[in-house]
Amino acid sequence: MNGINTIVKENIVETLTVLDPNDSKVLPRLATKWEDQGNGTWRISLREGVGFHDGKPFNADAVVKAITRMQSTGVTCLDRTKIANVKLTATAVDDKTVDIHADPAQVLMPVFLSFMGITGPDTSPTELSRAPVGTGPFQFVSWDGDGVKLKRNDNYWGKKPEVENATYVFRGESALRAAMVKTGEADIAFAIAPQDADDPKMDKAFLNGETTRIRFVMQPPLDDIRIRQALNLGLDRQALIGTVLSDKVVPATQFILPKINGYNPDLKVWPYDPDKAAALVAEAKAAGVPVDKPIRLIGRTNFFANEPELLEATQQMWQAIGLNVKVEMMESAEWLKLVNKPYPADRTAMMIQEMHDNNNGDAAFTMYFRYHSKGQQSEMNNPQVDGLIDKAMAETGEQRTKDFQEANRIIADEVIPAVPQYHMVSQMRVGPRVNYEPNGLSTVQFELSDITLNK
Repeated sequence: MNGINTIVKENIVETLTVLDPNDSKVLPRLATKWEDQGNGTWRISLREGVGFHDGKPFNADAVVKAITRMQSTGVTCLDRTKIANVKLTATAVDDKTVDIHADPAQVLMPVFLSFMGITGPDTSPTELSRAPVGTGPFQFVSWDGDGVKLKRNDNYWGKKPEVENATYVFRGESALRAAMVKTGEADIAFAIAPQDADDPKMDKAFLNGETTRIRFVMQPPLDDIRIRQALNLGLDRQALIGTVLSDKVVPATQFILPKINGYNPDLKVWPYDPDKAAALVAEAKAAGVPVDKPIRLIGRTNFFANEPELLEATQQMWQAIGLNVKVEMMESAEWLKLVNKPYPADRTAMMIQEMHDNNNGDAAFTMYFRYHSKGQQSEMNNPQVDGLIDKAMAETGEQRTKDFQEANRIIADEVIPAVPQYHMVSQMRVGPRVNYEPNGLSTVQFELSDITLNK
């Protein structure tokens, strides 16, 4: 395994709703019904007959505590970033009914509910837990040097899983993970690199919902649009497909998937034109732009398979058009300091490899965070884009789609804050003892209940 979220989410700690991995349709989980009460308040009906693993009742008070905890700054929560700048206030109406008020009001509250993991009421509101308690089909057993162990929750309210016990072990090398499945030491392995996915009977490729880009920090020479254009024209995206990356990846035009509301289908993949790219660099240099200045190309260790090789190939292409690009790999904690506001005051010219998943059906979970001037990971300050995002966030239907699409057009054509790369593919190896078909959520929400056993 290579991600803790795949262990906890929906296996141990369930959310109020879930999203269909194929079309992002909102489906019930711990919530059975949701109704817009107006003025930013939604009334949520909770499932009957559910209990936490420690015997505590699942009720409105527990949901209130979990939502309050989710917003605590003392707890690191990835899903909280998806509702950044929204304050949620939960109030128990009765034992099985909760009112959730959003400020500002959110038309996508049913989707928000799919981020809200309902932890046990005794979970610390200010500290991370190494022994999570939830309502899910599996219970936490232990977390030590042997890995993370779960057992089936035989009091689960839903369908009984076929799997009784599961042990998650963490191995950093793709080849080792693949070998463990081949030898029977493991049943399923994630993040198999293309070169290690050499057994068609076991290996399964799937679009994983992730999109990659290389983001610009707008310091000289990257603050000149000619350089940003040149970097896009100077990248041979096709040359990396089927070599460094899987032959199933898809070149991207924007930072969301085609299935997401707000995706602009009129945007085109940048062509590979190194001669034009070199001419733009020369033009900028003649105008006094410091094109010889070193530009850091920063990757994140263990981000995705073959990332260092991808960046090294990219560096060579960009050096060939006349830019001084240097690859630098760093650990996650250091990488995060560069990509989140408040940004370090000493950030120099740099380009940052990013990967973003949006399986949530709407561009809102990308656009504000990445492109609004107040967004936590935005390098932009474009009033027109801000206005379109603000407008779209309050709209529904066709107009919401059009405004997000227009914002994406301006970003891609006029601002160029990044080099769009690929809609990514993951490789999973599944051994002969089990059956499992991966989907677009498998890398972040791997449900043991979806595994069946070969008998």
